[in-house]
Amino acid sequence: MKIRLIPPLFSRILLPAFVMLFVLLTVISGSARAQTKPVALFLQENLDIHGTQLPIDKDLERILIYFERESGLRFDWRMLPWNRAQMLGRNGDGIVFGLSKSPERLKYFQFSQPVVSEKIWAVTYGEPRQNFRTLEDLRGKVVSIGRGFSHGMDFEKARNVVFTVQEDSASSGARFKKLMNKRSDLMLWPVRQLNTAAQVEDYLNNKLIPGFNDPELKGKRFHVSQKPVFYDTVHFAVAQGQYQEELARLNEVIRRGTESGELPKLMAKFY
Repeated sequence: MKIRLIPPLFSRILLPAFVMLFVLLTVISGSARAQTKPVALFLQENLDIHGTQLPIDKDLERILIYFERESGLRFDWRMLPWNRAQMLGRNGDGIVFGLSKSPERLKYFQFSQPVVSEKIWAVTYGEPRQNFRTLEDLRGKVVSIGRGFSHGMDFEKARNVVFTVQEDSASSGARFKKLMNKRSDLMLWPVRQLNTAAQVEDYLNNKLIPGFNDPELKGKRFHVSQKPVFYDTVHFAVAQGQYQEELARLNEVIRRGTESGELPKLMAKFY
């Protein structure tokens, strides 16, 4: 039987071609693996009345899974104290989700397009009922916010100028009890989808607060301002110059999801 050998001329042509093909496939494979490498995504922790971290909210989980699916990114979700989450984001260690803009943050972060808009309501306790309508109504008041929180540019301009800010723990129940015990005049509470004071008040008193299962809060009723005192937007945020491809992908998902209505529909379930 005769064995046909590849002529020397063909071998000089084909061998480099096979080498180039092998290198190209290796690069493509490496790129695909790089794209599936998880990106750290920093989220605000939520604590129960005992200071124990609660699991991630199921509606938030569905939102993050949507962004993973639509962007092709994989996230390594990390629930952290909010100040620590922002510090890690500033250092370029990952992406922060749920951040609002402030003059200080704009120095260090690039922000995605808004994922959702929030209405910031003033919550009070006791009689006589306080009816906050304008920023001036907050003058001289002690305002409770979550530790590491900002509620937008207008809030930041008035912070410790029009009113005094007290930053409280990540335990929502503890914040309501502090308000109940008159250690602050009012508490700011963001709500994304409810539009009227009556709706927000019903949600707080009949759903959120009973869910804390705290005997000290049982049967207590809190009041909500007649209209939002601030408006804010929520974003993904990355350190300046970092995660540019990921940010571009997330912006595209926000654009498509907003146009199709799918993203607002998801966000409507997440207060």
